[in-house]
Amino acid sequence: MSVNLPPVTSPPWSDTAKRLIALTVLTLLFLFARQVDAAAWHAIVISIVLAYLLSPVVTFFERRLRRIPNREARRSLSVVLTWLMVLSLFGLMIWLVVPATVKQGREFAADLPNLLEDAQNDLKSVLGRPISIGNFTLVPWDELESLFAREDDEQQRDVGSALQNAVLSLADPALGVVGSAVSFLVTTVFVLIMLFYLMRDGPMFGAGLIGAVPESYQGDVRRLLHELGLIWSAYLRGQVVLSLIMTVVVYLVSLLLGLPQPLLLGLVAGFLEFIPNLGPALAQIPALLFALTTDSATIPGLDAGIVYAVVVSGAYILVQNLEAVFLVPRVLGSSLDLHPFVVLVAILVGASLAGVLGVVLAAPTVATIRLFMRYLRVKLLDEEYMPGAHPAAAGQHSLVYRLMHYFISRRYPVLPAEPLDESPPAPHGSAR
Repeated sequence: MSVNLPPVTSPPWSDTAKRLIALTVLTLLFLFARQVDAAAWHAIVISIVLAYLLSPVVTFFERRLRRIPNREARRSLSVVLTWLMVLSLFGLMIWLVVPATVKQGREFAADLPNLLEDAQNDLKSVLGRPISIGNFTLVPWDELESLFAREDDEQQRDVGSALQNAVLSLADPALGVVGSAVSFLVTTVFVLIMLFYLMRDGPMFGAGLIGAVPESYQGDVRRLLHELGLIWSAYLRGQVVLSLIMTVVVYLVSLLLGLPQPLLLGLVAGFLEFIPNLGPALAQIPALLFALTTDSATIPGLDAGIVYAVVVSGAYILVQNLEAVFLVPRVLGSSLDLHPFVVLVAILVGASLAGVLGVVLAAPTVATIRLFMRYLRVKLLDEEYMPGAHPAAAGQHSLVYRLMHYFISRRYPVLPAEPLDESPPAPHGSAR
């Protein structure tokens, strides 16, 4: 049955009206996005990132299930198989890692009072020495003890009010913990549901985005999506691989050096690997604290102190430079090619805007912004859109990197490229 629809009689909009309406819509969308809670944005971003990371696994299972004629059923079954595989690997990791981690955590908690006492004695031996300035003599440790003693006396004057304030101060955090637990549970459920649909219908979103733009710009969108895929695929999946490798390497190095809790040190190093440039340096801090307070369990004569800390720091620096020379170029490639200063600024801005998630995604986000800015420059200046060049600046590498690169290049020189045939072309009509 045909339906007679009323005709559209409005005249076409002018260019000024189109610009004004487009600007108004973009402004309203921006104001609306600002009103959305940060937790909702975090859930959306986490769902998209996880779906993107797991999309190759879903595609792998989908290719193996070609005998199922219904594409939607085939894709849904592939998502379910992917979830089962991920949950199995996660459960296996928990079964292997968590008991050892809990055991080492208990050992660390048992040793913590002794470690703190040793650190206090060392600090007291350093700060307990008198400092003479003219006729005035100062003992820093005695001044600290008197300062803390005065604060304790002021706090203990009214015991009843102190207890009342303590009870009242514990009530609000307790309610906050319950509310946070409920919010976390609800957010997790939403993330899992969004993750399922993104994993199942992910390719449809890309095709829908390309089809939504005018036909003359569809090639540009395909090109930008391809380059975005290179950036985020190289970074996210590469960081996961680097994190797993560095966890194992730092664990083995900690075992060889006789550091306590080597598994914890490896897990910390693997987790901080997601913070570019800054994470590997932060991973040294717990290892240096152990080296300053405990003796080596494997190397005789390497007692707690500065010498042990220097050895541990040197081992960490060596591992980081080996990672930069051999692993990073092969795993991450040159898809980002961001200066360390730019990455650190991006980490600070990302931490202030989105917390831990902003720190982890700071580098690929800046690379994405640079990609769009390059496209805008091309369109504004009527230039030819060329692939982004990623020159490796030698000044950005450390001294150890340059030395290793020098000796490796001397031992295995790169063969020169074959010269091009610059002979003039044969005249038209001559024999070939």
